[in-house]
Amino acid sequence: MDLSTTLSLVQTILTAIQTLGLMQSVCSISDCKSQLDDLQNTVQTVRAVLEDADAKQDLLSSQEKNYIQELKDAVYDADDVIDEFLTLAKQKQLIGNKVTSFFSRFKLLTHGLSSKVKMVNDKLNKIATKSNQFSFKVDCKPMKFTKEETSSFICDKIIGREEDVEEIIGVLLGSHTVDHPNVSLLSIMGMGGLGKTALAQLVFNDPRITEAFPLKRWTCIADQDEQQWSLKAFLGKVVKGPSIDDKSFLEEIHHEVKKQLEGRKYLLILDDVWTESYDEWQQFEGYLKVGGRGSWIIVTTRSKTTPQMIGGDQMHELRGLSESDSWHLFERMAFQAEERDDELVNLGKEIVKKCTNVPLAIRVVGSLLRGQSKSKWLSFHEKGLDFLGESNDTVTRILKLSYDQLNPSLKACFAYCAIFPKDWQISKKLLIQLWMAQGYINSENLGEDYFLILLQRCFFQDLLEDKIGKKVLFKIHDLLHDFAEKVAGGEICRISFDTSSVGKRVRHVSFAHHMNFYTSGVSDSYAQHIFNNTHIRTCLQIKDHFAVGRVGQLLASKSIPKWTRLRSLDLSYSGAKSLPKSIGQLLHLRSLDLSDNTNLEVLPKSITKLVNLQTLDLHSCSSLKQLPDLRYSWL
Repeated sequence: MDLSTTLSLVQTILTAIQTLGLMQSVCSISDCKSQLDDLQNTVQTVRAVLEDADAKQDLLSSQEKNYIQELKDAVYDADDVIDEFLTLAKQKQLIGNKVTSFFSRFKLLTHGLSSKVKMVNDKLNKIATKSNQFSFKVDCKPMKFTKEETSSFICDKIIGREEDVEEIIGVLLGSHTVDHPNVSLLSIMGMGGLGKTALAQLVFNDPRITEAFPLKRWTCIADQDEQQWSLKAFLGKVVKGPSIDDKSFLEEIHHEVKKQLEGRKYLLILDDVWTESYDEWQQFEGYLKVGGRGSWIIVTTRSKTTPQMIGGDQMHELRGLSESDSWHLFERMAFQAEERDDELVNLGKEIVKKCTNVPLAIRVVGSLLRGQSKSKWLSFHEKGLDFLGESNDTVTRILKLSYDQLNPSLKACFAYCAIFPKDWQISKKLLIQLWMAQGYINSENLGEDYFLILLQRCFFQDLLEDKIGKKVLFKIHDLLHDFAEKVAGGEICRISFDTSSVGKRVRHVSFAHHMNFYTSGVSDSYAQHIFNNTHIRTCLQIKDHFAVGRVGQLLASKSIPKWTRLRSLDLSYSGAKSLPKSIGQLLHLRSLDLSDNTNLEVLPKSITKLVNLQTLDLHSCSSLKQLPDLRYSWL
C-alpha cells in the first residue's frame, strides 16, 4: 500500500486552503474562514498519520490497511470539496462585483460549500482520531528501507558480462601515460537489477587487476536512510582500520586516509553511489586524490546525473543481457540436472522474454520455478511478475530502493505512468499535461524537471526526439511498469474487453490500444458496467488506428453525466458533431482532448464554465466553425 499519491494530494489540499485563505472574497465570510482553518489543522494531522503508515507499510495488518484506505478515500473527498470551493472563488475573482446576481449567488454557494467543508472535516477528523487504535504517530520521522551492504565476494557464477569486463579492464590498464592524472574516475551506470555490482565484482577480482593494483578497496557507499551527508562517515568506510570509529574526528580520518592511500596506486570501488550534489562529491573526492599515478575510482550508480556530477571522462552504461545469455542464465537457475521436458523448455523461453534481459529478474524467476510443477510455470507465464508475490520479492525490493529516493510528488508522477500500456511510446508533452491536471505539479517547467529526474534515474528509457526537440517520446521498462502498477495500488485501470467492471476505488482509466469499440458492437449494458464508477479523475484513450469512433461516443454519452470529478478527459476521435451541455458540470476539469473530431462543428456555451481548464486540444477539428463567447457566458 503505497501512499505517495495521497501524500501528494494532501499537499495540494493544504496549498489550496492557503490560497483560499488569502482571497478576500472568502475571508470576508467568517464561517468559511473558520471551517477552512479547522480543515487545515485536520489535514496536517492526517498527513502525519499517512507518513507514519507509509514508513511501515510492509508491516501493516489487514485492519490497519483498511483504516488507511478509509482515510485515503476521505482525503480524495476533501480535495474535491476544496477544489470546488477554489473554483467558485476563481469565478468570483474573474468578474469581481460587476454582476450583482452572481455576487448574491456566490454568497449562497459559499455558505453551502462551507457546510460541505465542515462535513468533510468532521469525516476526516473522525477517521484520523482512530489512529490511536493502531498506534500511528502524528510526529513520526519516516523510515526508509536500507540496502544490504555489498562486498567484493562473488558468491555465484556471473553470466554474460565478459565483454563489459574486458572493456573496463582495458580502460584501467591503459592509464600509465605520463600525462595521465594520478586518480581517475569511471562510472558504471544502469537501472536496478542489471548487475552493476556483479560487474564491479568481476573487475575487482580479475587476476590482471590484482597484479596491476597493489592496493584494492571495496566500499558500499549507499545511504538509504536519507540522513544528512556525512563526510566523516563515508571516508571512514573507505579507510576503515582499528583506529577509526564513529567517534573519530575528521582530522584523524584525514590522517588515516593519507597514511593508507598517499602515493600508492589503488583501485577503489564505490558501490551504489546516490549523491547528486557536486559540492558533497568534491569534498569526498578531494581526500582521495592523494593516490599514486594510475589509481582508479569506480563508481556504480543508478542515476545518470551522478556520472555527470563526479566528472571523469569514462562512463560504462550497462545494458541487459543478450538473448542467448539470458536463456543460459535461466537454464542454470531453473532446470535441474535431469532430462528436461521439451514443453517446459519452450515455456521457459517465453518466460525469459518477460524478464526483458534483466539478470536479477531472470535469477529470481528461475530459482522460484526450479523443481516446480508445470502448472506453476504456466501461472508465471500468465501473471508475469505478479507471480513473485508481495513486498518480500527481490525484484520489487531492488526497484523500491530507487523509488524511495523520490519525493511524494515524483512518486505519484511515476506511479501514474501505469495508465499507459506496456511497451508504449509515451509523449512527454502529454504526460506533463496529465501530471498538471492531477495536481502533482503546478507548472510545465516543474514537469520538465520531474521528467528529467525520472529519466536520469533510469525510470524512463528509449528516448526519441525530433530534430528540434519538439516531440519527445519514451518508454518504461517492463519491470518498472509492473512496479508502477504495484505502487499505484489499484487506482489505475487499463480497460479491455476482459474488464467486467471498474472498482469503486479506481481513479484513473485508459482504454487499451488493442480495443476496437467501433467494430465490436459494444452493448450499452457493457458500457453501464464500465462507466458506473463516479470517482474517476482521468479518462484517457490510447490512440492508434483502432481505438477510435465508438469509444468516444460512449465516453461522451456515459461518462460526462457521472464522472463529475474528472481532471482529464479524452474525447478525441468521437465522431460527434457537438458535445453535450453537461460538459460544463465538470468543474474540476484541467485537460480536455477533443482532437481529430473532424465532424465537430460547435462547442456548447457551457464549456466556458470550465475555469480550471489548462489544456484544450482542438487539433484536426477541421469542421469547427467558431468558439463560444467567453465573456461570462457561464453566469
